[in-house]
Amino acid sequence: MEKPLPYLEQQHCISHGVALIALSDPQELTPELQLIENNMAMAFCLNLWMFNRGLK
Repeated sequence: MEKPLPYLEQQHCISHGVALIALSDPQELTPELQLIENNMAMAFCLNLWMFNRGLK
């Protein structure tokens, strides 16, 4: 089993993925990509909230 990425690297990967999708033309995004973008943004916000609360 691979060693998981450190927390800050995880957040960088999530934000980079959201940014790449967000830079795309919204008219060209498939429903699946829109769902991925929304889920990644929610995951980033939840992780940030948990980090600020000291739960992570």
